[in-house]
Amino acid sequence: MKPSVAAVSLLTAAALTCLAGCSGTTAPAAPGTTASPARQQTPEQRLTALVVTAADLGTGYSVRPFDPVEEKPAFARSAREITGNACTPLAAMTHQLPLGRPQAALSRLVTTREAPGTRIHVTLATYDKGGAVTAMDSLLADAVQGCSLGFGVQAHGKSELYDPFEPEDTPAVGDEALAYRGVVTPDGGTPRPLRTTVVRHGDVIAVCTAVGGARIARPGLLAPVIEAQDAKLP
Repeated sequence: MKPSVAAVSLLTAAALTCLAGCSGTTAPAAPGTTASPARQQTPEQRLTALVVTAADLGTGYSVRPFDPVEEKPAFARSAREITGNACTPLAAMTHQLPLGRPQAALSRLVTTREAPGTRIHVTLATYDKGGAVTAMDSLLADAVQGCSLGFGVQAHGKSELYDPFEPEDTPAVGDEALAYRGVVTPDGGTPRPLRTTVVRHGDVIAVCTAVGGARIARPGLLAPVIEAQDAKLP
């Protein structure tokens, strides 16, 4: 039976150690060389590697970066700018703004030929230890429970009205998850149906929200995106 690669490596290392010890000398280090620690990813780099791509979804999908502030008239630039009541975390997610105080966050816009007119937003956020649990439990779960009958929020002189939210079956993904659907109406604007699933994996929270479109009523619309994103999370 051939020795494994690991076994060969260990035997080689042991042989080199023996040779150095027996000769009473130590092999000199090459001039100008020092050991350098492995470069660690920044939170932003980590999320970029984790977020879903078109290759993960397959034929019929397109994915591109999305900046919730720069690509449309921003209702708010952060969740802290939204006022009203304890329901503001739900409004923040509608605008692809992360919950709480993450280390970093990014968003992607997913479209599919199967449901033209529907925009699927995927927002990832990573947190310090314990921060994701706090955001999920203290902010989001309480908001879903306390705001199920509908609510209104304001930001920078603009307002939005949210119809009652309806809970939906939660997919078997992540360490914890919740799902709901509803309708949001901007002040003087057109009502927009939305469907949202929020998943926590350790210190990362993924929010998948489908907005508008004739096929928004079909629960399975988000499933492929949720599954593809979940498969990439640790």
